[in-house]
Amino acid sequence: MRVDWLHAFRALMQAGTVTGAAAVMLRTQPQVSRMIAGLERELDLRLFQREGRRLIPTPEALEFHQLIEPVLNFLGGVREAARAIKDKRGKRMVISAEPFHLHALVPQAVEDMARDAEFNCAVDICIRAVGLWTARDNVDLAVVALPFTQTDLHQMVFAEADLVAVLPKGHRLAARRAIAMKDFSDERFIALRPTTLLRAQIDMAMARAGLALKLHIETTSGATACELAARGLGVTVADPVLAASFRQKGAEVRPLVGGPRLTYGFLVPAAVATAHPVHRLMVAVARAAARLGGRFVALEPQWKKAIAAK
Repeated sequence: MRVDWLHAFRALMQAGTVTGAAAVMLRTQPQVSRMIAGLERELDLRLFQREGRRLIPTPEALEFHQLIEPVLNFLGGVREAARAIKDKRGKRMVISAEPFHLHALVPQAVEDMARDAEFNCAVDICIRAVGLWTARDNVDLAVVALPFTQTDLHQMVFAEADLVAVLPKGHRLAARRAIAMKDFSDERFIALRPTTLLRAQIDMAMARAGLALKLHIETTSGATACELAARGLGVTVADPVLAASFRQKGAEVRPLVGGPRLTYGFLVPAAVATAHPVHRLMVAVARAAARLGGRFVALEPQWKKAIAAK
């Protein structure tokens, strides 16, 4: 299978038209069309359906795209590494994180690290359903919620986080200092989709209380759930670091009594020595989690010690 076929496929997924893909690849339209046709023959899959002037990805194309994205990112990293060797620059660090950690936690840690002029990185999204199998050789550090079974990378807990209630400004529950899961039973609830780890934890907590949620909206994104709550469309439960970033948009954040907890974890290719650059990034992430999460985030003792030593 030719790599340029895969690049053509990704370009077409991004652009939506052969014309757009050809512009991205600096190729002609017939060349891109031949590459896509060759890839479909090689895979024995139909990847696109034509609707007017646009090509609509099939379900098989969407699944294939998720699988090959880490491979293409790895190949891009190889090229960048070669340029770094040529220019005698340091190796670019590759960080992967789940979407809720990408919203505020990882950007804060990267900002702290960027004070070092030698630091350069790439930040990728980690999709739990796909895992970190094909990308493991190209990821220096992943920041995820544990357990994370879709990988063979070394797993390390760095903090425990209490989930919080996220409410619209002026909501009747906002007058309370703390909220229990049972208080949500009569509220319009903005939930994550059933395939997410957090949704499973919330459903189990409600089941233990003998209650059910009044589902109003479902989304795959915790950030979207918080945004919708801030807009007055319902209430939700969220990661405390993520939730805190929506206070400036008017969301009210309250402690959740008896709610589930999230375990923050690192995935690394192997045990990382304290002098290793990746370890410095891990310390930056732990420090950011403690600062942004406040009383809702409890660091593991080793990371408290590492932060105090800096």
